[in-house]
Amino acid sequence: LAGMETNKYVTETMDANRQTIQFQNSDYDSLSNATGNMSVNGSGNKYNFLSYFSKFNYSYNSKYLLSASLRYDGSSKFGKNNQYGLFPAVSAGWRVSEENFLSANKIVSDLKLRASWGKNGNSNIPTGATETYFVSDYNGTSYSIGGNETGSLPSGYRRVQTGNEDLKWETTTQADIGLDFGLFDQRVTGSIDYYHKYTDGMLFQPPYLGTIGEGGYQWVNAADMTNNGIELEIGYRSNPSKDFTYSIRGNISHNKNTIAHLPKSVQYSYGGSALKGDDIQGHPLHSYYGFVTDGIFKSQDEVANSAAQPGKGLGRIRYKDISGPNGKPDGQIDYDYDRTWIGSWDPTVEYGISFAANYRNFDFSMFWQGVAGNTVNDGWKCYSYFYNVWVQNGFNHPTRVLNAWSPANPNSNIPALSLINPNDELRTSTYFMESGSYLKLRNIQVGYTLPARMSSTIGMEKLHIYVMAANIVNLKKTSGSNAFTGPDPENPDGSSYSNPYVRPQTYKVGLDVSF
Repeated sequence: LAGMETNKYVTETMDANRQTIQFQNSDYDSLSNATGNMSVNGSGNKYNFLSYFSKFNYSYNSKYLLSASLRYDGSSKFGKNNQYGLFPAVSAGWRVSEENFLSANKIVSDLKLRASWGKNGNSNIPTGATETYFVSDYNGTSYSIGGNETGSLPSGYRRVQTGNEDLKWETTTQADIGLDFGLFDQRVTGSIDYYHKYTDGMLFQPPYLGTIGEGGYQWVNAADMTNNGIELEIGYRSNPSKDFTYSIRGNISHNKNTIAHLPKSVQYSYGGSALKGDDIQGHPLHSYYGFVTDGIFKSQDEVANSAAQPGKGLGRIRYKDISGPNGKPDGQIDYDYDRTWIGSWDPTVEYGISFAANYRNFDFSMFWQGVAGNTVNDGWKCYSYFYNVWVQNGFNHPTRVLNAWSPANPNSNIPALSLINPNDELRTSTYFMESGSYLKLRNIQVGYTLPARMSSTIGMEKLHIYVMAANIVNLKKTSGSNAFTGPDPENPDGSSYSNPYVRPQTYKVGLDVSF
């Protein structure tokens, strides 16, 4: 197979508005009848893709399989020197169960060994990322140099972005080796895979030094990253000839993510301190960088004999003195030297299990899903433990805030209530780092299909009645040093600040009807 493909993407937008309509009749609410402030805005975007591709498939006696593909992709989003990228891929398979030495085997019904290697590209950047561009600005770009100008000053221009003509495709190279198997006439089926993925030149727009001046934002190929993992899936189905049938299927996967390399220009954009030289290289991409806590100050001796930190006192969080300019603890809690890598919100293990059963006209199914080995930033503690420090007016609070430290409750591990934050206790630290592990019943359903003779009498081919519930069980770690204290450890970005609430429970009653 050989071919080519081209795509052209164009958008144009325009909007206008004007305020103060004098008429209550909506028939007259046109722009020309408004008398207040008005504005007109417009925008547009355009980019092109061009791809040449080919694919080759070969099969010998249904036992030996070979496939190869080649793509040559181009995008107008990149500079002229790097608009195209070459992305080859190849895979091979050996259906071992078709060999003569397994043809009479009564246990192994299917066995296939496979391996693959390939590259693909990513061009997910804004149009114009390679260009330096300016905008007119009527506020803040005109200056009275002489100091005696009067009246309105003319508009000026300011730089918004610095172009990078050397931008190139972000490229991911992945190798995989796997085994598919079926046993006992396909009653037991499954697969196991090991993969290694390397991403080169991740597209990123880092923050920049203030000395560069306005418009220092620049898209770069910033980082190289590796992912290594293993995935296992296995299932079982019962004898389909009986009235009661069931099937169960489970999967589990493990992934290790590591930043392999960073250009010097962006080494500390992902976290880390230049003074300590501990950038994110060697750590997962989604890692936390912050302070290590050591409990609550519970006595004046602890306050007096701890490292110096502004705002320390009874009932306040104590931070560990990790290092100083000489690499050793220096008796001072310092922003540059006492932070370190304290966790990652990427789970090390993800798993799921599904179960389905049928008995005559009844059916039942459920699906469980969970993760383990990750750390999440429990922002819910800001609501519950820091009563009025962080815009708390109008919020309810868990009753555990009543157990906060006080002279009458000196053994509490919850900071004393306060209206101010002199100890900067909302900073990223291990105090907020908790287990993100969970196991959830995602879906459970029970249904009944009306017998065909009954549904046909009312003009239906099939009538299926069911009740379903989603997210009704949420198991999480509730004991130990890193137990999760919030409502729900599941969060897309690993931070409960943006979504501190549980996923809603859903209940449904429904009919599936066909005629």
